[in-house]
Amino acid sequence: MLHEAPHGPVAYGPRQTGASRRDAAASYIQLIGLTRVAKRFPQQLSGGMQQRVAIARVLCNEPAVLLMDEPFGALDALTRGSLQRELERIHRETGTTTLFVTHSVEEAVYLADRLVVMSGGISHGTPGHVKAVVPVKLDQVRDVNDAAFTDHQRWIGALIEH
Repeated sequence: MLHEAPHGPVAYGPRQTGASRRDAAASYIQLIGLTRVAKRFPQQLSGGMQQRVAIARVLCNEPAVLLMDEPFGALDALTRGSLQRELERIHRETGTTTLFVTHSVEEAVYLADRLVVMSGGISHGTPGHVKAVVPVKLDQVRDVNDAAFTDHQRWIGALIEH
C-alpha cells in the first residue's frame, strides 16, 4: 500500500538510507497529488497514478538528477498531458534537474529548458551522436497553441529530419 507502514513503494529508498520514511513518503505522496488514494495497492491505481507513484518514489530519495526515459509513452493523451503539467509543477517546487528522454517533439519543447537532439543510432546503422543542443527560450509556463511554441516545434522537427 502507498500510505500505510512502511509506506510501500514510495518509502523504499528512504527506508534503505535510514531516513524518516513516514514523513518523506507522506510529503511526496502529497506533492504528487495522491493523498486521497494513498491506502490503495499499486495494482489498484490507474497507469497515470502508477507513474506518479514512480516519480514520488524517486523524488523521495532527493536525487541530484532525475532520469526519465519515455515515462509517459504508454499513457493516453489526456493522462500524458496531465502528467507533463504535474512534472513541470514538481520541477518548479523541487528544483530537481531532470533528464527526460522522449520521441515527442511537443513534449520535449513543453518540458525542456534545453534540448539535446540525437541522430543516427542502431536503427540507422550508425552510433547515435549529439546533433544539436538547443536552448528553449519560451516563458516558464508554456502554451502549446502559442506561435513561439509552434516555431520551436518546427525548428526541432527540422533538426531531426535533416
